[in-house]
Amino acid sequence: MTSLITRHLLNGLITLFLIVSLTFFLLRIMPGGPFDQERQLPPAIMANMNARFGLDKPLHEQYFSYLAHVVRGDLGPSYKYMTRSVNDIVAQGALVSFELGAAAVFMGTLAGVAMALLAAWATGTGTRSGLLLDGLFSLLGVSALSMPSFIFGAFMVLIFATWLNWLPAARLETPAHAILPVLTLSMVPFAYSFLLVRNALNTISHATFIQIKHAYGLNPWRVLAKHALKNALIPLLSIMAPLTAALVTGSFAVELIFAVPG
Repeated sequence: MTSLITRHLLNGLITLFLIVSLTFFLLRIMPGGPFDQERQLPPAIMANMNARFGLDKPLHEQYFSYLAHVVRGDLGPSYKYMTRSVNDIVAQGALVSFELGAAAVFMGTLAGVAMALLAAWATGTGTRSGLLLDGLFSLLGVSALSMPSFIFGAFMVLIFATWLNWLPAARLETPAHAILPVLTLSMVPFAYSFLLVRNALNTISHATFIQIKHAYGLNPWRVLAKHALKNALIPLLSIMAPLTAALVTGSFAVELIFAVPG
């Protein structure tokens, strides 16, 4: 076990080193520079700017200095906001992204699990209306998983902000401003939660211990919610960590649509 963990850690460190190095050299190889503008700066000012940020040094010196700062967790100064560091800018936006992502994961997962329970119960009734309800929920889950977040977000703005004028469309000044971004981001965890838990409940409902509960005459809803659900949540728990990380760090498109400073 120790050797396995060590091997994974080494692989992760090597991958991180390659990504950092590739990022550095790609930025240096690409044409142009951080201070290039439509209106060319005078050569003297350009030289002073390059000297201030160490861009006039040999490439290998820049590279090793960059690696040393990254190891210390220092991402250096911002080329755009020169009075601020990259760490300050990232920290300011990361908190907003974390709050939106965490709220989206919580709400989406809760709604997905609740709807999966309802769909499994509807199927268990054996009625035509129950099967139809399960089919509609499944269609909703697949649609939520298939539709890109930025398209869903654009529809949310069009419907609730433009047509109905119920909610604000942009910025993040009041709790009401967070409703549409959180709703948009929650579609992915909702879809995963519903589909995984629904399929797991469908499998577990045929298990022997569940059939015994039904034979005892227990309420079908109670059997699902109390006995089947805790086993059906296992597949969901296995993806919660990467799903949360992906939402917290990958909500750029949604934040751009709603002009959220994340």
